[in-house]
Amino acid sequence: MFPSAEARIERMSRIVPMMYKHRARIHEALAADFGSHPSLASDVTEITAMFERVQFDCAHVHEWMKPIPKPVDPAAQGESVAYLQYSPKGVVCNMAAWNFPFDIGVGPVVDMLGAGNRVIVKPSDLTPHSGALLQQMFSAYFSEDEVAVVNGDVELSRHCATLPWDHLLFTGGTAIGRQVAKACAENLVPVTLELGGRNPTIVGRDKLTDPQTLAVIAGIKAIKRGQLCITIDHLLVPEDGLRAFVTAFTDVMQQRFGDDNGANSASGIISMRHVERLQRLVDDAQGKSDQVIRIGRDMNPAARDMPFHIVVNPREDAQVVCDEVFGPILPIVTYRDTDDLIARINKGDTPLGIYAFTDDPALREAIATRTRSGGVSFNIAVMHGALASMGFGGVGASGTGRHHGEEGFREFSNPRGFYERRAGGLFELITPPYGDGTRQLVDDVVYPQVAAALGA
Repeated sequence: MFPSAEARIERMSRIVPMMYKHRARIHEALAADFGSHPSLASDVTEITAMFERVQFDCAHVHEWMKPIPKPVDPAAQGESVAYLQYSPKGVVCNMAAWNFPFDIGVGPVVDMLGAGNRVIVKPSDLTPHSGALLQQMFSAYFSEDEVAVVNGDVELSRHCATLPWDHLLFTGGTAIGRQVAKACAENLVPVTLELGGRNPTIVGRDKLTDPQTLAVIAGIKAIKRGQLCITIDHLLVPEDGLRAFVTAFTDVMQQRFGDDNGANSASGIISMRHVERLQRLVDDAQGKSDQVIRIGRDMNPAARDMPFHIVVNPREDAQVVCDEVFGPILPIVTYRDTDDLIARINKGDTPLGIYAFTDDPALREAIATRTRSGGVSFNIAVMHGALASMGFGGVGASGTGRHHGEEGFREFSNPRGFYERRAGGLFELITPPYGDGTRQLVDDVVYPQVAAALGA
C-alpha cells in the first residue's frame, strides 16, 4: 500500500533499460503506425526524454515523500503536531494519445510509480503496433500488479473511463476529454485531462526576419508534422510586417522541408482519414485567405508525408481559424497593436501554451499578465511542456491537473493530513459538554482578539 522510496526508485529505474533495449523495435512500431517516422525523430521525441524523467524523479522522490509539517497554535493545541503526508492513490489509469505513443504512454507512468501507485496503460487504438510493443515491453520488466498494458478498440476506451479508478489521466482532444470527465464523475474518479488547444504564437516587430526565430518556428512546426498538442497552432504577426515575415519564413521552410516534405525529420500523418481532414482545411482556406503557400512535393500515400502549408491572413470564418489544426498547416494572422493582440488571444479557449518571440519587455509583460494558458515560452515554443522538472498541463478547455516532476508526483498522490495530540491544549474546553470554561474562552479570549484585530 505504501512502497518505500527505494522500491519506487527501483521500479522507475526499470524504465531506462526497457526503453533503451527496445529502441530499434520502437523505431519500427512508430514507422508502421505513422506510415513514416524517422529514426532520429523517434529517439528525440519518444525515447530519450524518458531517461531524464526517470533520473529527475528518482533523485527527488525521497524529498517529496517527507512529511510536510503544518503549524499549530501552541496556546490552543499545546504540544500537538500536524503534518501532510503524500500517500499513493492506488490503481491509476493512463489513457494515452496516439500522437506520442511512447512518450505519453510511458512518461506519466514514471510519476505514477514515483507516487507509489500501480498503473494500467491504455494505448490508443490508432497506434496498434506501438500498443502491442508497449504491452510486450512492460510485461518483460514489470509484473501485472505493478504495471499492465491493455489494448483494444474505441469501445474499450469508452469502457475504461467508466471504471472506478483511484485516478485517471486522459490525453487527447477536448471533445473526448469532456466525455471522459463525465464518465469519471459517475464514480467520483479524480481525473487529469491533458487536452488540445490553439496555441497562439506571437512574433514581435523585433523578430520578424530574425533568422533564429524563423528557424525555430519552422523546426517546431515540423515535429510530428504538426501533430502535437503544444505545437505552434497559428502565428500572430504585426499588420505592417506581414509581407516581410511571410517572404522570409517561406524561404526558410522551402530550404528546410521543400525537397522531400521533411522526410528526414517529420513523421507521416497518423491515418488517411486525418489526411483528408487536413486537406479539407487547406481547400477551405484557398478561398478564404490572401494566399496558401505549399511547401514541398505531392504526398506519398504510403508515407502519408503531407506537404506543409502556410495560410496567409485567413478570414475569421476559415476552418483553420476556427479549429485546432493538428497538422502541417500554419495560419498567419495579423494584429495592430498590443491591445488588439491580447484581445485576439483571449477571445478563444484557454490554450495549453502561448509563445512569444520578442525581446520587448512591455510585450512580454502584457502576455504574462493579461492572458491565461497552461504555460508560456519566450523565444521558443513547446519547451514549457518538455522539462522533467516542471509540471505540465492545461487550464479550462486545454485541461486540468499537471504531470512531470514534483507536480506529477503530487497529482497522483493523496495529500493525507495527520494530526497527533500531545500534552497541553484546550481540547476539553471545545468539546461537549460546554461550561463556564468554554464561555470564558469564547467571550474573554477569542472575540476580544478578533475585535482588536478589526480595530473595534
